[in-house]
Amino acid sequence: MSEIKYGWNGWKMPILHPNDPEFCEYGCPICVPARNGKPVAKWFQKLELAITFGGCWWGRARQRKYGVPPDQKRPG
Repeated sequence: MSEIKYGWNGWKMPILHPNDPEFCEYGCPICVPARNGKPVAKWFQKLELAITFGGCWWGRARQRKYGVPPDQKRPG
């Protein structure tokens, strides 16, 4: 499956589609760099996870689809 592109490098969020797990997987400007090891993005992601008690809409949709929280990479 090819990577999905989102506008403005992910900053144009799919607000009308809160159950889009692919946004968290491929487009989120916080989650994608955090999973790739960027320290500043990891800090913001930890803050987001603490404030929202588990992640935003897209992170929760990703967890339902792939079975891993937004701060962890998918197995395989």
